[in-house]
Amino acid sequence: MDKGTVGLLQSGNWGAFEHIYNTYWSKLYLSAYGILRDKQACEDIVQDVLVQLWLKKDSASIDSLPSYLHTAVRYQVFKAIKAGKVKLALPDDIELSADRNEVEDMLVSEDLDAVLDNHIARLPDKCREVFLLSRKKHLSIAEIAEQMHISTKTVENHLSNALGRLRTGMGDFLFWAAITLPSIWK
Repeated sequence: MDKGTVGLLQSGNWGAFEHIYNTYWSKLYLSAYGILRDKQACEDIVQDVLVQLWLKKDSASIDSLPSYLHTAVRYQVFKAIKAGKVKLALPDDIELSADRNEVEDMLVSEDLDAVLDNHIARLPDKCREVFLLSRKKHLSIAEIAEQMHISTKTVENHLSNALGRLRTGMGDFLFWAAITLPSIWK
């Protein structure tokens, strides 16, 4: 679907754009909402990304449509946070100032990608597979369930388990930094 749809989009086919919009809007919204927890801001970001996709269809270099779109959304999310338009929605029990020097030292001494990959590798096999399909391949819960021949409830349980284990293993601040930084999920 990617290459054909992208080719049609780049030739100005409105139907291809509508197909992309209908296929990816909710996935992109959930990706942004997972970070911001602000309905209006997330809707605006996804709308802007999709409008820009149409406006820049002739000049955009797109190898993988899902990766391109998710990267664009993450970029806009962090741009909005940096501009102070929205605040990063971290759980109430995280205190960013506590142990900040310890966390900064860890970030300096170890590559965040390697730390996350190390913790992902420790997940049980099915749990790890579901997590990677969700976070790196950007598949929906239904798509993962279909691909792995398991129920959507089982996929949700694996994702919840993976996130809980990663958060426990990495500590709150490091965990939230790892799963929200754009470079991690390329």
